Amino acid sequence: MRHHLETGVSTHAALWELASGPRPDAFRAVMRRVVGGVAVVGTLREERPWGMTVSAYTPVCMEPPTLLVCINAKTVTAADIERDRKFSLNLLSEAQAGLCQRCAQPGASKYLDSDVLPADELPVPSFTPVLREAIATFDCDASEIRRIGTHVVVIGAIRTILAPTSLRPLLYGQGRYLKTVAFDLAPAGASA
Repeated sequence: MRHHLETGVSTHAALWELASGPRPDAFRAVMRRVVGGVAVVGTLREERPWGMTVSAYTPVCMEPPTLLVCINAKTVTAADIERDRKFSLNLLSEAQAGLCQRCAQPGASKYLDSDVLPADELPVPSFTPVLREAIATFDCDASEIRRIGTHVVVIGAIRTILAPTSLRPLLYGQGRYLKTVAFDLAPAGASA
């Protein structure tokens, strides 16, 4: 690759929309290109269900079932998890785009009273909010909480997994919601 000596810029720079060092704005711009599912982390705030939209979550391991979620350290959700060491991760369905937007609003009230299934409608007990129309909910204990930069990384030991009949997931990428396609779950024990 040939470089201009004066500027250090590649002659091929026109091929790249972004070429940057590790700047937060560049990182955010590129991460917006990732298409993924959206979730709401549920906690209890003043003994009422509360939710915050997140996109930074992932499974950690299958044995024991464990997941990871990243939450802005300045939020009340992070404070709730640090205090109670319990949270739910609700994977959202297409029907929940409005709920997703509400729970993403900084400084807004995010109480979920009418969005949560009552305990008597659940097949197993959950100690944290289970959202109506979620494609899955994981009821978790925070087994480890670590501050990294502006966020807390929470490792969740899964206590309960709830998944209703298959629904289409809410996907987000490039700053907007994206259409999904239906998929059939393979029967238990089936191999590819």
